[in-house]
Amino acid sequence: QDKRGLYGAYYVSRVEDVCVVDDVLAVEGEEYDLEEFEGYSMEKDELESVVGSPWKLRLRLADEEGRGMQIHCRMSEDYLDIRKGMNVVGILLSTSREFVKLAAMTDFCVLDAVGGPVWVGDYPYLDKDKFLRTLGENGIADSLVDIIYDDNDYYEEEEEEEEEEFYDDDDDSRDDDYDSDDNNLEEGDTGMLQKLK
Repeated sequence: QDKRGLYGAYYVSRVEDVCVVDDVLAVEGEEYDLEEFEGYSMEKDELESVVGSPWKLRLRLADEEGRGMQIHCRMSEDYLDIRKGMNVVGILLSTSREFVKLAAMTDFCVLDAVGGPVWVGDYPYLDKDKFLRTLGENGIADSLVDIIYDDNDYYEEEEEEEEEEFYDDDDDSRDDDYDSDDNNLEEGDTGMLQKLK
């Protein structure tokens, strides 16, 4: 383990799956499609009014090499337009230069959501304007904009094609995904990490 404080890196990824759960430990069969929550608002969260705990968004991300991360946060009406295939950027922090284990992560920005960027996370760690400006300065935003325009038929194609499941419980060869509630990232599963400039 390094002894130079925290290392930071961009995690550049795409949405592989988005759904809603009542508990972060919910299994696949207990997930709800985001489309079922049309009209949802935090103010009128029915689950919270009954059991005292709100619905939670579950977001599965993967970088261009297929290495994944799973995060949870309180459900919000701001998340209703998030769709599979959208581009996401956040910052990961680790005491290890190799990012063997995560110390923390920021909120994530879904860049190409309808109506503009959507920020996913329970706490607003990032200065939003400065973060987006920095992405433009270091070229990350430009590369993602090119991807967005190159794949402008992505969502229509998704409806017509049967996509292979990103997480296959029978496939032991896949990387373990990162869960925001565990704060663990297995060695070699650092995703598409770009060192901060």
